[in-house]
Amino acid sequence: MGFQKQPFAGVQLGQGAIKPETRRGYIFLCVVLWTAITCLFIQHFVFTTVLVQGKSMMPTLKPGDGCLVNCWLPRFRGYHRNDIVVIRDPAKVELMAKRIIALAGDRVQLRGGRVYVNGQLSTESYLDPGTQTYSRQLRDRVITVGANSYFVMGDNRAESEDSRFFGDIDRGDLVGLISR
Repeated sequence: MGFQKQPFAGVQLGQGAIKPETRRGYIFLCVVLWTAITCLFIQHFVFTTVLVQGKSMMPTLKPGDGCLVNCWLPRFRGYHRNDIVVIRDPAKVELMAKRIIALAGDRVQLRGGRVYVNGQLSTESYLDPGTQTYSRQLRDRVITVGANSYFVMGDNRAESEDSRFFGDIDRGDLVGLISR
């Protein structure tokens, strides 16, 4: 009494069994699906690319420059003054590259064509010599940056629509840091 082993003679397909060709098709479909999901996840939450259009960040970034945007790093280290970031433009719902000039709670003043942060003249070595910063809306007024917000400007101050025009940028509107 006991079980008798029979030699393996092959698999017989019965009703409801999956054919090998169909199984390979399912596996291929799953691989493609998971690859697409992984790529979308990486592009949205880890790294993405942008192509610079416009002159607002010249001479640092020129029209046609391709840039890698790190969306993951700011989750660990936050954003800092002078970081170049990609933001969602609140008015036009497009992406723009700008530089962080001031952080939440900082006081910004534009006086005599210069930028002052917390009463101190901002050293902006990335600007072309002689660059002046003006704004009709903010002339000689002290602006306090709101909580969870940033004051951003383009490096080409004469060609940039930035926080001087549309105010602080909420942290949720920052896409990530431009890796250079």
